[in-house]
This record gives sequence, C-alpha cells and structure tokens, in this order.
Amino acid sequence: MRLFQLLICLCLLLPVRDAGAQEPRLHAAPEPPSPSEYWEDLRPPEAAEPEPEIRVVPSRSPVWQSRYTLGPGDTLNFSIYDRADLSRENVQIGPDGTVSYLQAVAVRAQGLTLDELRLSIEQELSKYQRNVKVIVTPSQVGSKSFAIIGRVRKPGSFPLERPTTVLEGIALAEGIEVGTLRNSLFELADFERSFVARKGRKLAVDLAKLYYQGDFSQNAYLEPDDYIFVASNLENEIYVIGEVREPGRLRMPVKLTVAQAIGEAGGFTEAAFQARVLVIRGSIHEPVTQIVNLREVLQARAPDIRLQNRDIVFVSRSPFDLVERILDTAIVTFMQTVSAEVVNQAYLPLAIPAGQ
Repeated sequence: MRLFQLLICLCLLLPVRDAGAQEPRLHAAPEPPSPSEYWEDLRPPEAAEPEPEIRVVPSRSPVWQSRYTLGPGDTLNFSIYDRADLSRENVQIGPDGTVSYLQAVAVRAQGLTLDELRLSIEQELSKYQRNVKVIVTPSQVGSKSFAIIGRVRKPGSFPLERPTTVLEGIALAEGIEVGTLRNSLFELADFERSFVARKGRKLAVDLAKLYYQGDFSQNAYLEPDDYIFVASNLENEIYVIGEVREPGRLRMPVKLTVAQAIGEAGGFTEAAFQARVLVIRGSIHEPVTQIVNLREVLQARAPDIRLQNRDIVFVSRSPFDLVERILDTAIVTFMQTVSAEVVNQAYLPLAIPAGQ
C-alpha cells in the first residue's frame, strides 16, 4: 500500500506534457544575406502565393470550341426547308452584332450559338408564315481571331477557324524574323522574354521551353483575342518601366547602372517609390530579381548595380515588402509596355552590317 501511494506522489510531481506540444529543437542561426548584391531566385516555392497566370491544359480541346458563339464578322448561309428560292448565302453579321434574313430584320446574333440564332429567326418569321423551319450554316468565321506581334515575319491578326496551338500561330505568321551578320542568318527572337497573353494576363506558357527544348506541354491552344509577343534578342537593350517619365526600351551603347538607366528614362515620377526598385534578370517565366534602394544609392550610402543586357528595371508606385507581391505587377507592366511599343513602332526587317 505504501509503495502504491509513493508512485502516485511521484506522478503528481512530474511535469505534465501537452499532447499537442512538440519537443524543442535547436536551430543554427541563419546566415544574413549580403545587403546589395543578393539576387533572389523566384522559382516559386510551395508556400508562395500563386502567380496571376492563367493555367492552361494544352492537351484538352479549346474551351471556345465547346460552345461556339457568333459575333461581328461571321458570315452565314440561310435557307428554309423546301423553299430553295428563299435561300441567302454569305450574309455577314454586322458590326452591331445583328443579322437580317427575309422579314427577320436586325436580329441579335452576337453571343448566340447557331441553334439559338435559328430559333430567334424562326420566331421572327413565324409572325408572317406558319411552321417555318430555318436552316443556318456557317460560311466563314471572322469574329474569332488572335494576334501575334514582335519578331515574326508576318505580324498581325489571324482568324481562329479551327483549334490552333501556339506553334501553329507562329507558323501562320511565317515563323521567326531573321537578321544577317557576316553573311550568316540568325533569329531575332528572345523567347526568354516572349509571352502569350489572355485578357491582359500572362498565360503559364514558357515559350523558351517550347521552342528550344521541344516541351510540347507548353504548346497551349489559343483562345479568341489571345496575342503572342515575340521579343527581340538584339544586344545592348534594357527596359525601364513603371513610375518613370519615359518608360520603355533603352539602347545601351555602354553599360549602365540602375541609377543611370532611370536617368535615361527621364527620372522618377512624383508617385515613384524610390526606396525599393526591382531589377528582373533572365527569363520572365523563371525570373531572378534584385532590390535596389535608389534613395540610398543617390545619397552615396549604398552601391549602385550595373545592369546586364535585357534586364528589366521596374519602379513601383506603392511601397512593398515582399518581391513576390510586386513581381506580378512588374511582369504585367512589362507586357503592356512592350506590346504598346511594338504596335506603335512596328519592327521592320533588320540587316546588321558586317563587322558589328
């Protein structure tokens, strides 16, 4: 009995351990990163916030073809069962999205399927004749298209008459533009900075992997209003974008620093956040970044950073703490800047003189 009481007392004296608690672990103190020359690899970790890219599954059929809707520019054939004399061919849907057939005038067609339009036409014609059966067939697709701009032989807009992949889109533009150097041809495309855009956002398609490595998982189907931008691989170019007075592409006859590049772009705007300027290097699909405090650089309290060919310098409007939170905005701004530049200043065929 005394032994039993002794065991109970010992149990009461022992510290109680929470079942959900974990054993303490010792961790070595983390190594501090170097302050100004630290480049952060932004291949997103598992815990990182998802990028605002549209995820695509190229192996599936294009979404837009699962329910094809009509729009301005489409051409249709109309007929009535057993009345060949009332047939009409190549009737185009007007810019206002309407179409007319016999007494059915200005019937709304935009956004409807062929069957939905047929029912609307029959409903209008039923006011004038009984049991009318209308047949509607497509003649030519004109409302669905995609665009390709940049360093291709034939930039422009192309109709989406059938399922079309990214590579097929580049082929429709007659392939990549080439230049000459010492009587040798070379491609002018930089696929590390090329992209496919949908509704103002970058598709999760790495054109470098598709074109150079033959990774056909990147060969996405195009949707209406998509556009492909093929960047230039010419040497000595950088982009300064965001809150600078003259954003865009800069030629670099000599190596520039971040501060010099911003000066070449007209300097900061009044809304610029100067304390953290983002420099993007390498592919825009797997970028490596660096933060530069221009405020301290201009006060000679921090070293400036020398830029490399095709770096992107982004000046934010608002303060930010994590690179991941501003990188997406920088990439979207880059897309908008280069697209506007190519549209306004069309790339022309280029021949580089021998010896350069």
